[in-house]
Amino acid sequence: MRLVTIFALFCLSTAAFAEDTDDVDRIDETHAQWSEWVTDTANQIDGFFGNKYADKSVQKTRLRVFVRFRYDGNEGTKISPGIRAKISLPSVENRLHLMLGNDEDETRVDGIDDKQQNISLQFKPRADKPWQQLRYDIGIRRRDGKYQPYGRIRHSKTFLTKSPWIPRVSNSFYYFTKSKFEYRGEASFDRVLSPHLFFRPTSVLRWYQNNPGQCDGGWCFDQNFSLYEKLRRSRSEAIAYDAQIYLRDKPQFTLHDAVFKARYRRMTSKQWLFWEIEPAIHFPDEYNHEPTFRLTFRIEGIFGHNDRVDINQDFIPVESLWKNEDP
Repeated sequence: MRLVTIFALFCLSTAAFAEDTDDVDRIDETHAQWSEWVTDTANQIDGFFGNKYADKSVQKTRLRVFVRFRYDGNEGTKISPGIRAKISLPSVENRLHLMLGNDEDETRVDGIDDKQQNISLQFKPRADKPWQQLRYDIGIRRRDGKYQPYGRIRHSKTFLTKSPWIPRVSNSFYYFTKSKFEYRGEASFDRVLSPHLFFRPTSVLRWYQNNPGQCDGGWCFDQNFSLYEKLRRSRSEAIAYDAQIYLRDKPQFTLHDAVFKARYRRMTSKQWLFWEIEPAIHFPDEYNHEPTFRLTFRIEGIFGHNDRVDINQDFIPVESLWKNEDP
C-alpha cells in the first residue's frame, strides 16, 4: 500500500506541472490504468463479501489520493500524504461499505484529519431515508497516537421545515479498546442567503473518556461559521470563508484556538485532479494566543469509477443547491 500511495502521489505532482505533450499522454494513460486497477480490486473485494462478482457497470468505488503541504508560523512546514476511499459492495446491495483513510464526517469541522486514519466496515440498514440515516462501523482507527479496534454508531437527521433555515443533527457514539468511550454531536443550520451565497453555522460537542490529546475526561466545544460563495465557473472552482472557535473545559475552561481562513479550490486541466489553497490566521492557546499565519496547500486526484472531479464534493455542504447550474 505504501508503494501504491507513493506512485500515485508522484502521478499527481507530475500531472500538475507537466507541459510536454508526451508526458501528459503518459500521465493520462497511467491514470486510466490505475483507475481500472481500483475498480477491479473493488470487484474482487465485493466478490469476497457477496460470494459472487457483480456487474462491473454497477461498481462505484472511488479512490482519493492527496498530499498536503502546510506552513505554520509556530510549527514550521509539514507534508502529509493521505488516501481515502469508500469501496462499493454492490453484491450485498450496497448496504455494506469498506472505508479507508480519513473520516469525512469528522474532519470537515474538527480539523484533525491527520489523526483519523482508519479501515472499517460500514453497515447501513434498509430503512434509511434521504433525510435520516443510521450507520454502524467496526474496524481499526487511530486514536491517541495508537491504532485500536473500535466500533461506532452514527445517527443523522435533516429536519424538513418551512423555515428558510434547514437544521441538521448527527450523534456518534464510539468505543475503543484503549481509549474507551467517546461521543461526538453536531448541529448545523443551512441558509441560502442569495443566488450566490450560502451560510452554514455548525456546532460540535465532543467528549473523550481516555484521550489526553483531546480534552481527556472533559468536553470540547467547536463552533464554525462558513460562508460559501458561488463563483462564475462553479463546476471548476469554489471558495468559502470560515471562522472557527475551539473551546475546552479541562484542565480549566479555555479558548483552545480561534481560526479565520479562506478556502479556494480549483480543477486543473485534468478532470480527475484539483488543488486547494487555504490561507489562515489563528490564535493557539499553547503560544499565548499570539496571531499566527498558516498556509495550507493540497493537491488531490480521483481514481476509479467516474474519476471526473466534482469540485463541490466535501466542500459545499448541500449538493443540490447549485448542482444544475451552467458552468
